[in-house]
Amino acid sequence: MDLNPVTRTSAVAALILNVLYCLLVLALLLWVFHWGRVSIIVVALLLLAVIIPGFFALRPQTERGEDYTITSYGARGQGQLTVPVPVPELPRLVERACAQHAKLGLRELDAQGGRISVGITFSSWGARVRFVLRPVSETASQIVATSRPRMPLELLGRARSEGNLSLLFRGVAREAEHTHTSVT
Repeated sequence: MDLNPVTRTSAVAALILNVLYCLLVLALLLWVFHWGRVSIIVVALLLLAVIIPGFFALRPQTERGEDYTITSYGARGQGQLTVPVPVPELPRLVERACAQHAKLGLRELDAQGGRISVGITFSSWGARVRFVLRPVSETASQIVATSRPRMPLELLGRARSEGNLSLLFRGVAREAEHTHTSVT
């Protein structure tokens, strides 16, 4: 399984898609209602309402945990966690971590990675979390994950993106710690 990295380019693409969507909606409204001078003001205000928050999505925000790092561009985030567990044991830990949090709906899991679906909330259409499992050494491994909104027009939601990833990472780190302490 391969990940598409979350970069400023993906945030710019979402901003452009959002602007195009707003222009399409406005063109439809203008066509249906035959607005006059008011239409220019409405177009300007709507574009400002989309573009200004979009610029906040272009600035990267980084959250560092004890053993993980998450970088977010608006509603899109990417992070990595390193745990002292070999890669073959990691899928079991991910499965147990997702089972402990109803929010993280594990959809696919294999030795290379998997997918998690986060459900709809009051302020979001949900998110898709994808992750890959990589070896660091014989006794350590790494999870690299991305969180993207299910609705591509969503620009803001850094807290949701970081929350999804940190919930996964903290759960796996806790399970790795339990495994590590029960072995010793």
